[in-house]
Amino acid sequence: MLKNYRYAWLAGMLLLSIPSFSQDLDSLLNLNAFTEESDLQKILNKNVAVSSKNGLTTRETPGIITVITSEEIQNSGARDMIDVLRLVPGFDVQQDLQFVMGIGLRGSWANEGKVLVMLDGQPFNELLYQTVAIGNRFPVDAVERIEIIRGPGSAIYGGSAEYGVINIITKAAESLDGVAVYGVGGFHANAIGRTNAGVMAARKSEIFSWDLSAFKGNGIVSDGQYQDLFQSNDVQDLKKVTRADPMNLNLGLKYKNLAFRTMYDQFETSDPVTYVSNKNFYADLRYAWKVNSKLQITPQLKYYNQVPWTYGPMGTDEKQFHVRAKRSLAQVDAQYDFSRKASVTFGGLYFQDEGIDLLDGGLFQGNKSLTLNNFAFFAQGLFKHRLANATLGFRYEKNNRYGAAFVPRIALTKKIENLHFKILYSQAFRAPSIQNINIALNGQIKPEKSNVFEVELGYQFTPEMLLAVNAFSISTKNILVYSSEGEGETFNEWYENSAKSGSRGVEMVYSIRKKTWYANLTYSFSAAINDNTALTYAVPGQSQYVGFAKNKVTLNTNVYLTPKLSFNPTFIYASKRFAYTTLDDEGNPALTTLDPYVLVNAFLNYKNIFPGFTLGAGAYDITNTRPAIPEAYNGGYAPIPGRSREYVVKISYQINFKK
Repeated sequence: MLKNYRYAWLAGMLLLSIPSFSQDLDSLLNLNAFTEESDLQKILNKNVAVSSKNGLTTRETPGIITVITSEEIQNSGARDMIDVLRLVPGFDVQQDLQFVMGIGLRGSWANEGKVLVMLDGQPFNELLYQTVAIGNRFPVDAVERIEIIRGPGSAIYGGSAEYGVINIITKAAESLDGVAVYGVGGFHANAIGRTNAGVMAARKSEIFSWDLSAFKGNGIVSDGQYQDLFQSNDVQDLKKVTRADPMNLNLGLKYKNLAFRTMYDQFETSDPVTYVSNKNFYADLRYAWKVNSKLQITPQLKYYNQVPWTYGPMGTDEKQFHVRAKRSLAQVDAQYDFSRKASVTFGGLYFQDEGIDLLDGGLFQGNKSLTLNNFAFFAQGLFKHRLANATLGFRYEKNNRYGAAFVPRIALTKKIENLHFKILYSQAFRAPSIQNINIALNGQIKPEKSNVFEVELGYQFTPEMLLAVNAFSISTKNILVYSSEGEGETFNEWYENSAKSGSRGVEMVYSIRKKTWYANLTYSFSAAINDNTALTYAVPGQSQYVGFAKNKVTLNTNVYLTPKLSFNPTFIYASKRFAYTTLDDEGNPALTTLDPYVLVNAFLNYKNIFPGFTLGAGAYDITNTRPAIPEAYNGGYAPIPGRSREYVVKISYQINFKK
C-alpha cells in the first residue's frame, strides 16, 4: 500500500512540475497583472466561508475545497446529488440498510456522522444515527452553488463533520429576485426513473428580503432485478417495489441584520420488503449585531424536530421503529478584526438532544426517552503574513454521557502570484449520537478521534488553467462500529469502539475554462491503512475497504455551441471494488470482485429559448454499464443493481422582478 501511495504522490508532483518549463518565469509572474479576470479566476477568487468563518478565496482557505456552481449543475444535467458527488474527487455513494444511499469519502464509509450535509445552513444529519440519505432527495436544479470541504470540519462544525462538509446553497436563499419553476423527468426503457418539480420565489432588498421554495418528487431506487444475499425471497423487479420520493419546503426571512429560516423535509424510500421514512423540521433565528467596525456578535437559536428512520413492512402502515428526535440549541458567535491582517472568531453553544419512543415506550433501555446535554467552546484566529496565512483554532465539546472531546487545527496557506500551497493538520471527532449511546455495548461508548494531515500544491499556468494536487493521511481511533446477531426475538444490535481505521491517498484537479468551453479532469486514489481493526469494512489481503474503488478518474466537459446552446459530456472511471455478493460454504456472506466501470453521460442544454425559459435533454449511462451499488460493510445486503440507461428531460422558467 505504501509503495502505491508513494508512486501516486510522485506522479502528482511530476504532473505539477512538467508544464512549468513551457513558459519563462517573468511571464508566469505577470499573468494576472495585465489580463482580465477569467471565468476560472472568478470562481477561484470568490470568498468561501464553508471552511473558515473569515471567508478566504478557494486557493487560500484552510481546507481542500471544491466549489460547484449552478452553471455546472445545469449544463451537466445532474439528476440528483449522486451525479454531483461522483464528479468530486474522493466522493462515492454506497448502500446503507433498506436501500438508503449514503456518502463515502476518501475510501471510507462516511455516512454516519463523518460528513456534515447542510442545505441553506440547516444540517441534514438526523439525530438518531447522524446519517444523511441522499439519492433522489435534494433539489439540485434549485442550487446556486455547493461548497465542499474534502477534509475535517470538526473545529468549526462539531461532531458531525469528522471527514468532510457539504454546504448546499439554494438560488432562492442566495441570488434569486423573482419567481422560478423547474421540472425534471427521467425515463428508462421500461420504467419512469423520476418525476421531480419545484417552485421558488424570492425578493431581495437592503432592508427586507424573503424567499420561499417548494420541491416534490417521485422516483425509484433502480429498475434492475434484485436477488437478496441469502436468497430468502424471489428475484424482485426493483422498479415495482422501490421508491425514492422527496419533499422540501423552505422559507427564509431577513430584516436588516435579523434572519429567520424554517424548513420541512421529508424523504420516503424502500427496499423490496421494508419502507423507510425520514421527516425533519428545522427552525433557525439569528441576529448579526455589528457592535462597531471591528466587532460583530451573532446570537442564534436553533430547533430541530425529527422522526427519522421510521420503518416497517412494505404495503402496510405498521411501524417497527418509530422515534422522535429533538434538539434545542443556543449559540453565540463573535468575530473581531484586529486589523486587515489579523482576526479571530470565537463562541460557545449549548444544546440538548432528546429521543422519544413513539411506540411502546421502552426503546431506551426500558425508558420512553433519552436526553443528552452538550456544551462547546470554539475559537479560530487568522493571521495574514507575506510568507503565509496562518489559521489556528480549536473546539472543546462535552457531553453528559460520553464525556469530552478536544480538537485543534492549524493551517498554513498562501497564494503567491500563480502558485498556492496549503499545509493542514487537524484533529476531528465524531460525537456519538442518541442511538449510538442507547445501544452501546455494555453501556459504554467513546467519541471517534481522527488525526488528519493534508498538503496541497496548485499552479495557475494561464488565467484559464489551474492544476492542484493534494495528499492526505487520515487515522481514526475509537471508530464507532455497528454489529448485530440473531433474528426475530433473538435479534440483538449494538455499537462499540474499534481501535483504528483510516486511509491515505492523493487527489488531483486540472481545470481549463475558456469563453466557449471548459473541462475539469480529476483523479483520486485512496488506500486503507494497514492496521485497520474495523473488520466489517475490511477486505482481507487488500488495501481498500468494502465497496470502494482505489482509483477514480472523472472528466466533465462543456462546449457552448452557441451562446445559448451547450453540450456537456461526462466520463467517470472507477477501478475494481469488492462487495458481498454471495455466500460461502457455511452460509456466511462472502466477498467477490466487482469489475471496473466507465460511466458515459451527455446533456444538451438550450438556455433562454425565449426570455427565462431553458430546456435540456440528455442520457445517463449511455453505454448501459449499470455499475452496482454495494454496501460499504458486511451488512447482509447484496449490491443494488445499477440503473439502466436513463433519458432525462429538464425544463425551467424564471421571471425576475423589476428593480
